[in-house]
Amino acid sequence: MSVRPMRFVAFIPFASATLAACSQPIDPAVLSQQAGLHAREVVHQLGSGIGFAEADDSGLQKIFHGMSRAADGLSGTMPAPVPPGMMTGMGSSPLAEMMAGLPSMMTTEEQFDDTADQLQAWLSDRILADANLESKSDDEAVYLLRPEVTCQALPKDGDPPGSVPPVNQHCVDQLTKLQVRVLLRADGDGVRTTVVVGPDRLELSAFIIHSDLLAVETDLAKSYQASQYVDQTLGDDSPMDMTRFEALSGRVRSSLHKDGEKKVTFAESILNAIHVATVDSSGALGPDVKLGASDPTIALTADGVAQALTLKVATGALDVAGKWDPKGGAPANRDLHVAIGPLTGETTFTEGDDRLRSQGIGIGSTTVSVHDAQVFDLGLNPSDGHKFDLTVSLNDAGEPRYEVTPRYDLSLGFHFGLVASEFSSPPASYVLDEDYEIRLEGSAPATVEAVAANGAFGGGLKVVAGVLTLSSNKATEPVTVPAGKCLTGGATPPAGAHPVLGKLAVADCP
Repeated sequence: MSVRPMRFVAFIPFASATLAACSQPIDPAVLSQQAGLHAREVVHQLGSGIGFAEADDSGLQKIFHGMSRAADGLSGTMPAPVPPGMMTGMGSSPLAEMMAGLPSMMTTEEQFDDTADQLQAWLSDRILADANLESKSDDEAVYLLRPEVTCQALPKDGDPPGSVPPVNQHCVDQLTKLQVRVLLRADGDGVRTTVVVGPDRLELSAFIIHSDLLAVETDLAKSYQASQYVDQTLGDDSPMDMTRFEALSGRVRSSLHKDGEKKVTFAESILNAIHVATVDSSGALGPDVKLGASDPTIALTADGVAQALTLKVATGALDVAGKWDPKGGAPANRDLHVAIGPLTGETTFTEGDDRLRSQGIGIGSTTVSVHDAQVFDLGLNPSDGHKFDLTVSLNDAGEPRYEVTPRYDLSLGFHFGLVASEFSSPPASYVLDEDYEIRLEGSAPATVEAVAANGAFGGGLKVVAGVLTLSSNKATEPVTVPAGKCLTGGATPPAGAHPVLGKLAVADCP
């Protein structure tokens, strides 16, 4: 009975100090300068963290250039986090020019440092400037972005003494119409700013700036309302993407965290599950997308001291209902259903090692259905938690080499016979009702590497360790490639051979 009172007494000084701090009125000028300094430091550390990977002689660059890469991906419609005109004062920063591929005499770190300086000045002198301060209370300061302040360019090195930076008239016109405000509150050891538009102060986004964090959070439903106001107010001058939504919910966050000296993590998070369903201007149904919450969903850590990059992926389940129209011309519908299980994986590259090391690469159960009939399914490593580890490097010939632990076991099921009558031309026989499997196992690690075309050899994969097997439940024999042999393609299937596996051949490697 004596322990609890002691704990309560010990808590009193801490609670009193906390309440005192919370009741102290904020000083907008101090918070403004603090926000600028914090933002500058985090961006500075980003440049220090990733500079090594941008060098032309970086091993990471060599690996990426030696591998074939796919560019396909999912893209979605997201409201812009800031309204038109707000970023005008930043002009064209060295970082923006670098990302656009423009040449520069500065190193990567110098470009980030210069951008960090501009960001600090922009926040302090163009956004959270005394001239923009509209009102304040004990816990909140309201900044109305006045065009004559916010739309003025930042001074540049080399400007003549006493010169006044120009004011962007297009920005002036937009901010005059939109009534953009920034609501400033103390948050942790920094600030939280909320960007609102219009007389009703519709929330577009929120920015969090701490000594070790830059982040932007967007509530999709609120942001959409704000974007609608911008679009209606500016008309043809609006740059906002005004896709119409049948459903829009969820909360997302982009962040840049300073983990230590020359070490930062950039992350994207789905804080609340996303549901986006679009319709076109006539009201016809567009895709309906649902993505489960995960924090972080994807994170990239750059360590300039260790000269290492680490990418982590941990998505929620993705569910997409879209249009099924194999013949073309079908009315809008959502009869095509794609369900992709959670994606996982962590990949690390360390300079000097020249290898990409991945752990826990995985994908959950994945299916495609039409009219509730399952026409495709994918499974990965069912006996290994649906995951595997992978190391990618380059061999002496500069070709990619893949080492897998404990195995790679991918199954693909095609059942398009269920909807064959809906196609203009019938689907190929080998996807009507057939299950395929690709297995690489039998060693630790099982290893394959690419082999370039050489003479009569058309190029392919060499099994360095383990056994590679490709099979189908409709083929009489699998294609089996033992260690030391190569898998190559392009062969003309002999009579009676499987239409897919028959085109593959096991050959001596050149």
